[in-house]
Amino acid sequence: MTSSVEAITPPSSQSASQLGGRPITKTQPSFVQRTWCVFRAWMQNPRQVATVLPSSAQLMNCIANRQCIREARTVIELGPGAGGTSSALLDQMPHCSRLLSIEKTEVFGEALSEITDSRFAYQIGDALQLKSIARQHGIRKCDVVVSGIPFSAIDPKVAKQITRQVYDILDNTGVFLAYQLRDDVTKHAHPLFGNPRKQTVSRNLPPLRVYSWTKVEQGENKGWQRRFDSVA
Repeated sequence: MTSSVEAITPPSSQSASQLGGRPITKTQPSFVQRTWCVFRAWMQNPRQVATVLPSSAQLMNCIANRQCIREARTVIELGPGAGGTSSALLDQMPHCSRLLSIEKTEVFGEALSEITDSRFAYQIGDALQLKSIARQHGIRKCDVVVSGIPFSAIDPKVAKQITRQVYDILDNTGVFLAYQLRDDVTKHAHPLFGNPRKQTVSRNLPPLRVYSWTKVEQGENKGWQRRFDSVA
């Protein structure tokens, strides 16, 4: 199965949080708070947390400033860390949408709890329980899955199971985004999604690659409209 990726319209200059209704009142953790949470998490488990600094503005923009995010009704985020990417996603998502973030490291709950946005929910849990956790929040299918989980640090069998759950929970033409230090995720995603689109974000510590796939199911009665993963 191959993925389909094409570029379309650039983003609107109007904030996505103001589309379709009144502005959403929201707060988010400060950079200092996010930095402190990341450092504490790294001290506890340096293999699971691959950096001592939060995501850069350039990385967050590369992840969130996409047509698939601006059109999404439901987004699931795996490994949101201290919530910088969560806030960036909410800035681009429509007024009537929802973001569920699943984080394994309890330390990050402190920063995630600072995000007060009616569209946002988070849960401390394992990505292996992705579908189960999503069902607890009333989600059966979603439009986009964003993953910051370091697949290179996960047992290959576990990584394969997580990727399978990502594929299953995505609606047809849904998009899978993964920002990674290494390309291990492609080994698990390729049999399901095909070849990825890849971007390198050098202005981040460490520099990371952002991989994107579009789920395309073939068959009768799918009734799907193609979703494009364009990057502004």
